[in-house]
Amino acid sequence: MKKVWHSLLTKYIVLILIALGFLQLVVILYMVGINFERLVSKVPTIEEIEERWTEDVYEATTDDVDGIVQDWHTQYSQASFFYVNSNGKLVKKWYVHAASKIPEHWDTVTTTRFIQSHYGSPTFTVIRFVGNKDENGFLVLQIERDTLEPAKMESGFLYIAFLLMFAFLGISLLFFMRILKRLVNLEEAMTIREMDGLPIRTEVKKKDEIGAVEQAFNNMVDELREAKKRELEEEQLRRELIANLSHDLKTPLTKMRAQLQNVSADQAQHLDHSISMMSHLIENLMSYSLLTANKMRYHAKDTRIDRLVNQSIASWYPLFEEQGFEVELEVEELSWHIDKLWLERILDNLLQNVLRHANEGKFIRVVVQNNQIMVRDKGQGFVDHAHTKGAGIGLSIVELMAEKMNLSLVIDSTAYGTTVQLYPKD
Repeated sequence: MKKVWHSLLTKYIVLILIALGFLQLVVILYMVGINFERLVSKVPTIEEIEERWTEDVYEATTDDVDGIVQDWHTQYSQASFFYVNSNGKLVKKWYVHAASKIPEHWDTVTTTRFIQSHYGSPTFTVIRFVGNKDENGFLVLQIERDTLEPAKMESGFLYIAFLLMFAFLGISLLFFMRILKRLVNLEEAMTIREMDGLPIRTEVKKKDEIGAVEQAFNNMVDELREAKKRELEEEQLRRELIANLSHDLKTPLTKMRAQLQNVSADQAQHLDHSISMMSHLIENLMSYSLLTANKMRYHAKDTRIDRLVNQSIASWYPLFEEQGFEVELEVEELSWHIDKLWLERILDNLLQNVLRHANEGKFIRVVVQNNQIMVRDKGQGFVDHAHTKGAGIGLSIVELMAEKMNLSLVIDSTAYGTTVQLYPKD
């Protein structure tokens, strides 16, 4: 039940109910405002005035006319009066506005027209015979209708109604602004990164739907941070393992080279080749460990790429010739601002991959043109091998070194051969 109460949907429904309550209150206030002044001040209605005037005039005589007029003028200072005798002559008028045109002589036609012209007009008019007798003439009361209406208190209540409506709008705006603020805070938490590159946690202030999202986001950040920690620990362990393994393998390899003098020339050549391959692998392991730890020194300077490629091919040519490879070399003058030793290591790894994985094709072509180095073979490719995923140590070192030297590495490997392109990034 507590969870339902904290729900945004519940709060929104409560807000709608408040709005309906405000609407009902506005209607009630408006209706009360129409009659409030009359109920408080007891202002008589037109019907009550007519009834009282009839009662006073019917009970009077001609001698009481002045008294009646004065009494009524005391209560209704805006009222006007006039008296017409039985002969149709205007005898007297009281408080009549100068612009009012009251006939001096009255007959049936004049009286009828007067009554017709004032029926339903803004001037409330009551004509009554004095003492309820024709021979006494009639006394007329005239009051402007708007003076009889109660003060328009409903306007004040309308102001209150508008204030209530604005109050509701303010509450609604505050409700949605607070939701918007929490969403903005969550967005900032998603975009801001800490030193480890992960999002920051956000504060969970309420246990509603947004609060649930915030809590889920915090849980995700905690899981990412824990995974990052495990990844760093595993990476550190892997580096230490590679470094220790490389160090431990160097000693027996040195001893094996020292013992080559005790075997035949053919065996010595075969063992020396195997030892060289293992030594190269160990060097790759050491280089990979240093690269991933950012501890391998990088010294960039202007380097003639064409000369460096010629030197690498010359050092590897005997091995390619021994394996029966057809070697093509096309080199143009080219210079890059890079680390010479790093590029030598990249070329050595690429050429060694050709010997190891493209032996069936017996072909290698190395081109230095158009500001790029291209190495192409006609082997079976390594689409199905781990190298395409960067798992091979040699190719992994090539990728890491190329990235750190700001070089683009493009590998296109098919069942008919592999092409590797290396060129500076724009």
